[in-house]
Amino acid sequence: NADTIVQVGTQVSGIISKIFVDFNSIVKKGEVIAMIDTIFLSATKRDALATVAKSRAQLDFAKNVYERMKTLYEGRVAAKADYDQALANYQAAQADLQSALANLNHAEINIGYSTIRAPIDGTVISRNVDVGQTVAASFTTPTLFTIAYHLTKMQVEADISEADIGQVREKQEVDFTVDAYPDEVFKGKVRQIRLQPVTIQNVVNYVVIVDVANPDLKLMPGMTANLKVRVQEHDSIIKVPVTAVRF
Repeated sequence: NADTIVQVGTQVSGIISKIFVDFNSIVKKGEVIAMIDTIFLSATKRDALATVAKSRAQLDFAKNVYERMKTLYEGRVAAKADYDQALANYQAAQADLQSALANLNHAEINIGYSTIRAPIDGTVISRNVDVGQTVAASFTTPTLFTIAYHLTKMQVEADISEADIGQVREKQEVDFTVDAYPDEVFKGKVRQIRLQPVTIQNVVNYVVIVDVANPDLKLMPGMTANLKVRVQEHDSIIKVPVTAVRF
């Protein structure tokens, strides 16, 4: 797999109006990769703007009533109950305006979410939508694209059985092959030994992460690797034929 994979989703529902990338497209962080139609979102914003205008008018009216009632109350002309009611109406109008402004801000944020941008630099390895398709973000965030961070740096997720995991250590050298290049040996290094056990055919395995350089982009996500971990290595060892020590 790639070293880092990000699934790009959407926080708003709507119809995909534009798509700017495809499989294998190289993208930069912040680059626009798709857009969702904003007709309904814009209508929601206009409604929020109208609500803000209405709330401001109600606030101005409540403020004027409160100030008049305050003057009358201080002149001992109005009853305290009328003064308290005017004050309560004024404070409620202030709260209504704050709520309307919050809804307007929410509508503006949703319009911003209608523009889908790449969260990282990388390569698009999966595109799950087409122009005209409707995406619904009501319950779960739908995945629109999968972006892999620079494929020049890959990792092997190796399943190593519990019988062998005791010999594996971080920073050990690893040699492996893939079916696409059976005569070529790739090299990596153990970065992490995950403690979560995974049972495969009644055998407990542990996932070992091996960092691999991929400058030629020969290794692709999803390939199967057959690996050997160098658990012990000795240099400058003299070898003699076995017949030399037998009688």
